[in-house]
Amino acid sequence: MFGVVILVSGCGKKNANEIKSVTGTASIVLGASTGAVSMQSGDLTIASLADGTWRLSPDQAKLTFTQIDFVSATQGQSVSATLSNCVVTYDRSLQSGANLLDCPFTLQLTSEDGGVSYKGTYVGVYLYFKTTIPVLLNGALGGIYSDPASPTKLSAGSNAGQYVDYQLGGGTGAVATAQVYFATPFLISDTETPTIRVITDMIHTISGEVTAGVPSFNANAGERPVELMAVPGGETGSSEFYSTATTIESTPQLGTDGQDYLFARVFYSGANPVFVSTSGYLPGCSSGSAISQAYAVNPATAPLQDSSGNKAGGFLGLSAAGDISWALASSYQWTQYESLFVMQKASAIGQGTDLKCQATTAIPQPADGVTYRSGTPAITPSHTFQVKLLAK
Repeated sequence: MFGVVILVSGCGKKNANEIKSVTGTASIVLGASTGAVSMQSGDLTIASLADGTWRLSPDQAKLTFTQIDFVSATQGQSVSATLSNCVVTYDRSLQSGANLLDCPFTLQLTSEDGGVSYKGTYVGVYLYFKTTIPVLLNGALGGIYSDPASPTKLSAGSNAGQYVDYQLGGGTGAVATAQVYFATPFLISDTETPTIRVITDMIHTISGEVTAGVPSFNANAGERPVELMAVPGGETGSSEFYSTATTIESTPQLGTDGQDYLFARVFYSGANPVFVSTSGYLPGCSSGSAISQAYAVNPATAPLQDSSGNKAGGFLGLSAAGDISWALASSYQWTQYESLFVMQKASAIGQGTDLKCQATTAIPQPADGVTYRSGTPAITPSHTFQVKLLAK
């Protein structure tokens, strides 16, 4: 996992006929990690690869970010910044927080004719990245390695692997867009120097298929290979990855115990969770047709993100008792709820915890009316999943 820290500083004063702008730097840094690559799957061979769907984690990848759009609290208004030569080499063997690349950009504060001011409150961003992503998988770590000589670009075995192009599908074209909501809006002006951290996660984000012992990339329908969360302000961003899997390396989607693979990614601003992303289908709790993300905000007070009424919500919070709790709804309009979740926060990598979920449309309101940071909600679990903290 790695993150983007965007530092924006004001240019000098200009006359009324000039376009005012701010200059900034997107510093790409490595976020949460295990601190070292795992070797627990190093003895896997082609004979041990079970047929079926697998979750893959690149050991290295080259991501090209091309543009950032800042979404204003004023509907229909945004301001864009181009990222030039922002090709980031993600390396999961590095320590969390390692700086990978600095990408400069310039952000306009007024339109070309001076008639529109882009200064004001912003509630989210669109992040653009190229859909062709060179990735490297090491077979010594997960039993599947990236192989340019293979017709499928993947092979089974313990080879170190070489870069191959992973192509994001789903008719997304040459560039994909990721919309990220802010749990807390931030201000852009010619006197402010806002800092934005975008935490990104590539653990188990790529889907593969093993057929008769031969691995290949799944022809996905636009499944994003990079999970993203933006944290405005000066707080340090971080993330955690919980899963029923036993490793962050290549793993079957159906576990040996017969339990379907599932995960919960929790993103933090400082010590407080601000965003969580879960598996789309959770037996007994979520049908898969609902949204699978929640934010540290009450949707009743969250600003609208677009004309369709979409916005952040979910009441995500970490209580004094150490419980991470959130709610999921049928859409980002948050008019119909589907499930409630409670999970005790783990303190160390490898520690297990119970992810409790309840299928319900009657979601309890937080004690403070904002998030479950004010107290763990009462829950009658429909199902309890045993998960482990695999990376942080």
